[in-house]
Amino acid sequence: MFYRSVVQSGDGVRTGSDRTGEVGEQYVESEHGTYKFAGVDRGAVTELEPDIERVPGTDDIYRVDGRLMGQPEQLAVYVLDTPEPAVVDTGAADTTPAAVLAALEELGIDREDVAHLIPTHVHLDHAGGTGELAGDCPNATVHCHERGIDFLTDPDLLEKLKESVERAIGMPEPYGDPDPVPPERARSITDGTTIDLGDRTLEAIDAPGHAPHQACLFDPSTDVLFTADAVGMWYDEEIYPATLPPNFDLEDCLDTLERLTEREPEVACFPHFGVAPDAMACLERYEQRLPAFVDAVATAAETTDDPVQIANELREEWGSMGLEGDVAGVLLYLSDD
Repeated sequence: MFYRSVVQSGDGVRTGSDRTGEVGEQYVESEHGTYKFAGVDRGAVTELEPDIERVPGTDDIYRVDGRLMGQPEQLAVYVLDTPEPAVVDTGAADTTPAAVLAALEELGIDREDVAHLIPTHVHLDHAGGTGELAGDCPNATVHCHERGIDFLTDPDLLEKLKESVERAIGMPEPYGDPDPVPPERARSITDGTTIDLGDRTLEAIDAPGHAPHQACLFDPSTDVLFTADAVGMWYDEEIYPATLPPNFDLEDCLDTLERLTEREPEVACFPHFGVAPDAMACLERYEQRLPAFVDAVATAAETTDDPVQIANELREEWGSMGLEGDVAGVLLYLSDD
């Protein structure tokens, strides 16, 4: 999961990375503090021009801005214009499907020809739009990690997932109201599963650490790695941690990075946000940055266990959006260690 936040602390509003511009504001309470959400009218997403960029070094892979919470550059989904077209990640239920459908039209891909919808994990900023897109793309198979797929197909589990997100973020339906996926349209994947694109295959790589139900995808024909949240978040040519509770585990993250490095990818396609031209450098950088972030949180926690206070202390170096939640995830990991 990922969300924009500006911390309201005792000495006023402390901003992290602010990419908002002229938008509305809403303050909400969550278990991690008080946040100011910045967002346009989400219905306006359908009126925006699709933001599409071809992934360098490829002829048929496109980065599409998924307009998470109505905002630009918060979530990227990826469209593969292959003989059996695919969409990697489906974003938020309220905004991303419209952005994806607009991109498909712009690229000349009939929605009935879309063969694969592949949420990398079931956090609702990555998988919330799956049910709606499955309805819009009636011939697509939904591929999801075996440890997460039931949360997309079982309406009761999906509702529990939505409620847990609302509790964590502190506002109703921050990513919209997701539709369930018909079970007969869903296929579970695990480490080594391949997805046939017609002219090549994608390989699923089990990627726990950020979430146990996470899979990265690798395209051996282009050496493109779809990172999910396993390699952190890519903003302004820097890597930021993705360590939200309750499932962050440092050792699992580092093991995942080692397995990803074995593929020797050239290009990294980040959901948050965009395309990094040197995937191996990103993997190496996150391998360095992630333990350093955990150490920084552990040091700060010697004087306070308040994630908002710790985030304010660390923001200058680790000023990613959603930093309070990432701190909370590390604190939970340290308490269980």
